[in-house]
Amino acid sequence: MSLNKTKMDNDNIVTFEKNKVTEKPIFSNGLYSWVMFVISFYTRIREKLNIDFESFIILQVVLSHSLYEANKGGDRTYNELEEHITNIIQNNTAHKNKLTAASIAEVLQMPRETVRRKIMSLKNKNILIVHNTNGIKLGAGYKEIYKDFVSQTTLDISSLIKKWKKSGALESLLSIK
Repeated sequence: MSLNKTKMDNDNIVTFEKNKVTEKPIFSNGLYSWVMFVISFYTRIREKLNIDFESFIILQVVLSHSLYEANKGGDRTYNELEEHITNIIQNNTAHKNKLTAASIAEVLQMPRETVRRKIMSLKNKNILIVHNTNGIKLGAGYKEIYKDFVSQTTLDISSLIKKWKKSGALESLLSIK
């Protein structure tokens, strides 16, 4: 995965210097809200999920694989997605493409042994299932993460966006080309 996709050049930067409505600087306020969101998110990963951030990112790759497969049939509601995850956990839904530790390591550009070790730790916590034939999938422990952690994260993102909207940062972000 190329990091160049996330870089902005000077042609793509909106000044953020003054909000035209309030004439207040908005960049630092928006950035502060973002940083506080990230700190809270990181802390919840450590405290609520009891896993390190690299393990969380590995889990996100497994989740993204499941979401990719789920979205092939069209967008799903929160409850429909929960049902899809339940089917994956109960092994009622097979992925056409098997997800392996090697493929996760390649996506994240991490050492294979580190990824394998962290996958085994997530497996021991029942968050992931590792099959020789079906690959790496979400485990029964992920249902609790989905119910609690995903719900709270959704509320936190909503709060962040509302803060950005109130400060004018959201409008400025949306105007970046």
